[in-house]
Amino acid sequence: MNFMKKLSIIVVICIATTLASCSNDDDNNGGGDSAKAFFAVANRASNTISYHNTEDLALLGTTNLPDGSQPTYVAYSSERDRIYTGGFGSGKLYEIDAADFSLKRTLDIGLGAFHLWLNDEVDQLWVNNVNSGVKTTTVVNLENFSVTKTIALPTTLNLSPDAVQHDVIVNPQGGYAYVTILDGDKSHLVQYRTDDFTMMSNTEIGGDGHVGFFNNWVYSLSQDAGEIKRHQPVNLQTLETLDFDGSHGVFASKNHLFVADLPGGRLGIIDGNNQLVATKKTSLVATHNLAANDEGDKLVVTYSGPMQTKIELFTVANNMLTSTATIDSGTNPFGLTYVKRK
Repeated sequence: MNFMKKLSIIVVICIATTLASCSNDDDNNGGGDSAKAFFAVANRASNTISYHNTEDLALLGTTNLPDGSQPTYVAYSSERDRIYTGGFGSGKLYEIDAADFSLKRTLDIGLGAFHLWLNDEVDQLWVNNVNSGVKTTTVVNLENFSVTKTIALPTTLNLSPDAVQHDVIVNPQGGYAYVTILDGDKSHLVQYRTDDFTMMSNTEIGGDGHVGFFNNWVYSLSQDAGEIKRHQPVNLQTLETLDFDGSHGVFASKNHLFVADLPGGRLGIIDGNNQLVATKKTSLVATHNLAANDEGDKLVVTYSGPMQTKIELFTVANNMLTSTATIDSGTNPFGLTYVKRK
């Protein structure tokens, strides 16, 4: 082989190596197809999404978002193998590759992007905008990554000027979305259709209301009233009420509804018979948001606050919670989700 041909081969190899290196996103690290199941945490003050294994919360990688993004909540689409988070400060929806944690696309969804929920059955992501100048619920079509609908506050509920949309969930079948609207010392739980976005029913609950879906029932939580209500999913009729002080964070697994007492630093377990079967006092305060794995035997809680950094892993067995790991995730860890890739 002559000298010029050897030189040409070396140049091609060097260029290919350089391009491969450049294709790596310097704003992200970790990932890889070996990470098939993990927890993703939105660290609001750090402007990061951190990824933690399910055994001891060891860090698998991080996605760095632009300064001022303030990611709040996070959701996973198994159909697309994509993670989504909303920027409270940026008003953008960020789409992240779950394989390598790289940022793929952004979409303008409105300032104050907060609680969000994703449902692959209807290819929709719902997010509430709590910015004082926006106050909308934005529905994103995940098929074409565009805003399908922007829903204003209902005009039929006699809301005060301070009212704002807050929490949101879509039922597993995808037919209905449920939104809480905070208005002073009370909240409204509102049901929407996901096909034409019409409001179907509503009911009044206590202040600082949140919403979950478990065992084919809708659950509302009121931090101010210290109540958890079980509702008919069709018309939101209240079926029964459980007392649980500080009711705030909520997450459903196959067999349990997990709830968090935000100011009291407690966790609670509700079983399929709608009984509060266990409570756990944690070592820290501000037990904010929750996520569990598919089996429901591992639960992670974020401890939120301007200077807070901790998340904690609990094992769940025999209606008992046992702490197994507490680590730093980022500053002000907020929403989180469990990711199980195919």
